[in-house]
Order: sequence, then structure tokens, then C-alpha cells
Amino acid sequence: MKNGVSTGIKRVNLICSRDTADGVYPPLILGLQAARAGAETVIFFTFDGLNVIRKGGAKKIKYYPKGLLGAIPGLPAMMARMLSGLAESRAGVPDIETLLEMCQLEGVKFHACLMTMQMMNLSPSDLIEGVEVADAAGYMQKALVSDVNLFI
Repeated sequence: MKNGVSTGIKRVNLICSRDTADGVYPPLILGLQAARAGAETVIFFTFDGLNVIRKGGAKKIKYYPKGLLGAIPGLPAMMARMLSGLAESRAGVPDIETLLEMCQLEGVKFHACLMTMQMMNLSPSDLIEGVEVADAAGYMQKALVSDVNLFI
């Protein structure tokens, strides 16, 4: 909507707040599919999710299995690699780095949470290319005129 009038364009906002495989794959996959369906799509990265769009951050994604296994040193990183391999071989889903690039190439906008950046003492130069910085008010302006808003 623009000034209360529908523009006919669908809008999708997704929030990514975790830097684990199960917290990152869903917003990237859904964001990519929303963009391919013609929707203006934004993924808002906040708290630990911000690590995903830091330079080199996609390589550090982990997956913490339930129970005591998640506490074994090195296992979460190994599990993330295994999960990524299974996603690619069984479901045809590329790794996180490739998904980030695909999303951007298909028009998905990445927004970094200003408050989280301030808390983590980060600057825009710490982020991958093409990321915009947005505060909560900016996110809400987009969310209030969106067709889909998901906190994943």
C-alpha cells in the first residue's frame, strides 16, 4: 500500500534472529521463494542472526543437536556441515553462502538491525556487500504495509 492505496505488489518481511543452520535456512529459502514469486522481500537480521551477514559469518554457522550432544566441542560445526550436505544432496538446497548470494541476486534486501550493530560495536563495513542498516522504526514501516511478516 502507498498512501492507503494498494499497489498490487506483494511484500514479505522475514526476521532472522539466530545464526544456526535451523535459524538461517528458513528465512533464506522463504525469502528467495518470495522474491521469485514477485514479492518485494526483506530479511531483517537481528541479534545472533546478524552474524550471518557479517563478512565470513556464513562459514561459521553451527547446528546444535538437542540434548547433551550439542555440548560436545566441535560437534555443532560438524553437524552444520553435515546438514548442509544433506540439504544439497537430498533436497537440492545450496549452502548458506550460496543462498545469501542467490537471495541478493534475486532482489531480496538484507537489513541489519541498527540496535544490534550498536550493541555488538559493528559498523556497516563489517557486513557483506549490499546490506542496509535499519532501525526498529524502519522495520515497522515496512512491516505495517506488508502482506507477510514472519519471525523465524
